[in-house]
Amino acid sequence: MEEIQECLKDPEKLKKTAWRYMQTESFKIWGGFFSFVFVIFMLFSSGDFSFLLTLSSIVSTFSFLMVALKIETGRTCKGVSLKMMECYIAIFFGRLCAIIPFEGYLPFDKSGDWFYQLCEFIGFCLACAIVYFCRHRHQLTYDPSTDTLNHLYLMGPALAVSLILHPNLNNFLPSDIAWAFALYLESVAVLCQLFMFMKEGQAQPHTSHFLAAQALAKLMSFIFWASSFSELSNPNHYIKAFVGNWVVCMQLVQLIVMGDFIYHYIRCIQKGLPVSQILCSDNV
Repeated sequence: MEEIQECLKDPEKLKKTAWRYMQTESFKIWGGFFSFVFVIFMLFSSGDFSFLLTLSSIVSTFSFLMVALKIETGRTCKGVSLKMMECYIAIFFGRLCAIIPFEGYLPFDKSGDWFYQLCEFIGFCLACAIVYFCRHRHQLTYDPSTDTLNHLYLMGPALAVSLILHPNLNNFLPSDIAWAFALYLESVAVLCQLFMFMKEGQAQPHTSHFLAAQALAKLMSFIFWASSFSELSNPNHYIKAFVGNWVVCMQLVQLIVMGDFIYHYIRCIQKGLPVSQILCSDNV
C-alpha cells in the first residue's frame, strides 16, 4: 500500500511500476481473461444479476483450460493433483445432471438458455482431459507420492450429506441430490491440491492461478446464492427449512479453506513476485 502511495506522487515511478506489473504472467493471464469476459457479458447477458452465476462458471472453466493447455504444451503433469481433478469430474457430472434436463438451478437471464450449460460441459470435458493426461498421456511426469489425500474421504461425506440436505428446485429427487452433492464436494475438493503443495514444498504457477480462479468463481457463486438462498429452503419441512443456510455455509467453507492461500497469492502479485514463490514465507 505504501508503494502505491509513493507511485501516485511520482508519475515516472508510477509508469515503471505499472509496466513491471504488466510484464508479469499473472497480469497477462487475468488481463486476457477479463477482456474475454467483457465480450461474453455484452453478447450473452441480459444485464440480470443472475449472470453472476454464469460468470462464476466461466471463471471456473477458464481455470481448467489454463491447466490443460499448460500440461499439454509443457508435456508434464507436475504439480497437478489427479485426486482433485477426479473430484471435479464428479462435481461437473452431478451439476450437469441437475441443469441440463431441468431449469431450477439455472441463471434467470438469457445465458441460462444454453451458455451456462455449455460452460459446465466444457469444464467437465477439460477435467476429464486433465485426468487422462495424468493417468495415461503424461503418466511418467505425475508423482502420486505427493498426491496423498484420499479423495474418497471427501466424496463419501459429501454424498451422505446431500442425501439429507438438498434443495428441491427441480422437484426431482435424484437431480436435486446431484446438485447438492456437486456443491458440497466442490467446497472441499481443493484440499487435495493444497495438501499436494505442502507435500512438495512448492507451488506450480498454473496450479496457483487455477486455485485463485476457483476462489474467485466460488466468491461469485457465494454472492449469488447468499442473495437468493431462501429459494433453496422448504419452510414446511423441519430439516429442509435450513437447506439454503447450509448451502451458503458450505460455499463459505471453501473460501475460508483457501483464505491463507489467496492472501499469499495476492501478496505475490502486489510485490511483482512469481506465484511459484507463494509458499516462501520469507519473500511474501
